[in-house]
Amino acid sequence: MALAVLTACARPDDAWQRVLESGILRVGMDASFPPFEFVAADGALTGFDVELARELARRLEVEVEFVANLPYDGLYDALAVGWVDVVISALVVNPARMGDVAYSAPYFDAGQVLVMAGGADGGTSTVQGMADLGGRVLAVELGTRGDLEARRWARRLLDLTLIHCQTADDALAAVRSGQADAALVDHVSALDGIGMTDEPGLGIVGEPVVEEPYAVAVHRQGWQLLQAINHALSEMERDGTLDRMRGEWLREER
Repeated sequence: MALAVLTACARPDDAWQRVLESGILRVGMDASFPPFEFVAADGALTGFDVELARELARRLEVEVEFVANLPYDGLYDALAVGWVDVVISALVVNPARMGDVAYSAPYFDAGQVLVMAGGADGGTSTVQGMADLGGRVLAVELGTRGDLEARRWARRLLDLTLIHCQTADDALAAVRSGQADAALVDHVSALDGIGMTDEPGLGIVGEPVVEEPYAVAVHRQGWQLLQAINHALSEMERDGTLDRMRGEWLREER
């Protein structure tokens, strides 16, 4: 009923009309970024974004067709020339692209988060965010956005010491070993690292330090298709579907 209202209230865009008439939602994807999209050992396409695309299509009452052999740099081109109706591929919202595409509401924030021993589980630390790290040691992955943000805070805070690591896993290991008080890493690495061990310990502190939202992209003229997708995403957030998916695919802390 909701989709019928969306269709009736305004002139349909070409993408939405094509999806309705064909009964197929064509999804562009670069299937090389686990756990969001990848090819499993048995050759099956799988991952968070794959399940997301299938669930969106189900709620739009159409079938999904994956165009999953696209290079990441070619995803926007495929959308521009009409090879696909949407792109769902761990796509970061890029303001510079908004002249050509429109983005859905974010479904995951992959930005930089602060991880500490205790963390969200209520450790004894008084740290609630970056501003509380004065006099502490922070581990970061060299050359990342987290590194840039950490250097910015190091210029502002008294005695914030940075440890530069080769990988996000190394930064998390520095916290586990006590070499660092906290780590600033991307959200996916944080959730994966927290889920890798049954030992009590690491948790995410506060809100993302640097936001990097993932969203569905449609052609800029596909506003009615975008409305339908946003409606489905809102329902998925409200009924717990997105929370379940994040927990299953991203090892969300419990």
